[in-house]
Amino acid sequence: MHGTSPALPHLDHVTHRWVDVKGLHMHIAEAGSGDPLLLLHGFPQHWWQWRGVIPRLAEHYRVIAVDQRGFGWTDAPAHGYTASKLVEDVVQLMGALGIQRARFLTHDWGAIIGQLIAMERPDLVEALVVTGAPDVHIRPNARLVGLIPKLWHAFVLALPIIGRRLQGNKKFMRHLFTMFEPEGGVSEEDIGLYQARTVQPERTKAGSALYRGTILPAFIAIMSGAYAKRSFTVPTLVLIGAMEPSRDLQEMGHRPGLEGNVTTEIIPGEGHFLIDHQPDLIAERALRFFAQN
Repeated sequence: MHGTSPALPHLDHVTHRWVDVKGLHMHIAEAGSGDPLLLLHGFPQHWWQWRGVIPRLAEHYRVIAVDQRGFGWTDAPAHGYTASKLVEDVVQLMGALGIQRARFLTHDWGAIIGQLIAMERPDLVEALVVTGAPDVHIRPNARLVGLIPKLWHAFVLALPIIGRRLQGNKKFMRHLFTMFEPEGGVSEEDIGLYQARTVQPERTKAGSALYRGTILPAFIAIMSGAYAKRSFTVPTLVLIGAMEPSRDLQEMGHRPGLEGNVTTEIIPGEGHFLIDHQPDLIAERALRFFAQN
C-alpha cells in the first residue's frame, strides 16, 4: 500500500505523491513552483530532514524532497543499494517527472549520490550544494588514518546482522545523532520520527546494505584517490560543520588544477546534522549560491 500513512508527518503547503520508477514506488514531498530543486537526504533520515528549509526554498523553486530507495516512505526492496543503482533511481525519477535539469541540495550519503550524478551526468545538474560530507574528489593524505576510529559506526552498520540490530537500538541511534553535534543538534522528537521508519525490518536491512554497497565503497574510493583525478565541472558549494570528520577530509584539498568549481565553507560550532540544527543558515547559503549559478 503506497497511500499516505498516518505516520507521515505534516508540513504546511507540502504535497506528497508516489512515483513509479521501474517498479520502485518512490515517495516525494513537493512544495513551491519554478525551476526544480531536488533534495537528497542522509542516513538514517528521510524527507522530514528538510522540513526547516522547504518553506524558504519553495518561495523560489519547485522543491522536491526525495525519499531514496529503502528510506522514508519509498519502497525498501531487498536489493539495489549500490551507488550506480541509487544514481539510476534519481536520474529515472527526474525523467518520470519530466525534469531535464535541476539544482540539488544534498546531505551525507545523499551528497555522494548527488556528486556522482554531477560527475556522470553533468547535463542534468545546474548546481550542487553538499552538506555533511566532503566533496568526493579531495586529494587523500595520511590524515585519513586518524579518521578511521571516528567512523567506527560505519563499519559496524555494514555488518549484515549486527548492523540491522543496531538500527533498532534507541541508545545507539541517539548516539549516532549526537556524537558529532552541538547540544540540541537534533531534537528527541525528530530522532523518534526518523527511527520510527528506520526500525522496520526491511529498512534495517536496507540501511545495512547501503553501508556495504555505497557508503563504505565511497569512503574507500576517497581514501585511494579514485575520484581525485576525475573532472568535476558542476558548480558546487560544500557546507561542513567544524565538529565533524568531514571537515578533516575537505581540508585535504585537491590536486593542483583539479579543484573544479568547488567552494567550501566550514561552519564554526556546528556538526553533521546541519540541516536539522541550522535550517535558516543552510537555506540562505543555498539560495545565494543557486542565484549565482
